[in-house]
Amino acid sequence: MKNLVKGLTLSTVLVLGLSLTSVAQNKQKKDGERERPELNLTETQKTQMKEMRDKDKVNRNKFEATLSDEQKAVMSDKTISPKEKKDKLATLLSADQKKTMVANKAEAEKKQAEFAKTLTPEQKVEFNKMREKREGMGGPKKGAKKPQ
Repeated sequence: MKNLVKGLTLSTVLVLGLSLTSVAQNKQKKDGERERPELNLTETQKTQMKEMRDKDKVNRNKFEATLSDEQKAVMSDKTISPKEKKDKLATLLSADQKKTMVANKAEAEKKQAEFAKTLTPEQKVEFNKMREKREGMGGPKKGAKKPQ
């Protein structure tokens, strides 16, 4: 059980770090919506995606507010690899922080699965292409779920 929680926690730390990086790198419209013309999303899908991002941002901000100075220093350390960051941060997280990360990850995965169900077959193909491209750039790989 301890290894499962540690694995989930480490994965969540990595996802959190990658999310922060991708948010900073993505081109934003004035209303905060990312450009995704290749997906040709409906207005309903765009709204759903924005709600997911907003909720993730709220959860991320709440979590980051619990970080100690030492934990923040690890997160922002550019001299160590993502794996080293993940490993080091895992030793510094409190039980409550780990619990919050697991809950946040579960909520995000649930919302992503719900969103994936709204995609048309064509949108799923494009979404998977985008995911593969992101994976090639160091984005989430193992366990990242593709829309079916």
